[in-house]
Amino acid sequence: MIQRITGGALAASAIIALAGSLPAGPAAACNRMDGCIHDTQLENYGMMHDGRMDAAMRNGAASVEAFRSLGTTVRQEKQSRPVAQRRDGRRF
Repeated sequence: MIQRITGGALAASAIIALAGSLPAGPAAACNRMDGCIHDTQLENYGMMHDGRMDAAMRNGAASVEAFRSLGTTVRQEKQSRPVAQRRDGRRF
């Protein structure tokens, strides 16, 4: 009997903790009667038609390319450096 009660209490507290950690999203912060979904839809529509979405996509692609080229540069530097070895022939 006690094991059931403690098990139920542990399960309930785990469910409450898990539910509290989930992100609510921007629409949950809205206190209007019809919600904020219309504002989100209008913002998305506006971004598609005034060029902000294209600019964001170009900036993102440039960031990805810069990140990849940085990784290539680091790999090339690692390959070009000589590996130091001990007198007995082992690497550090």
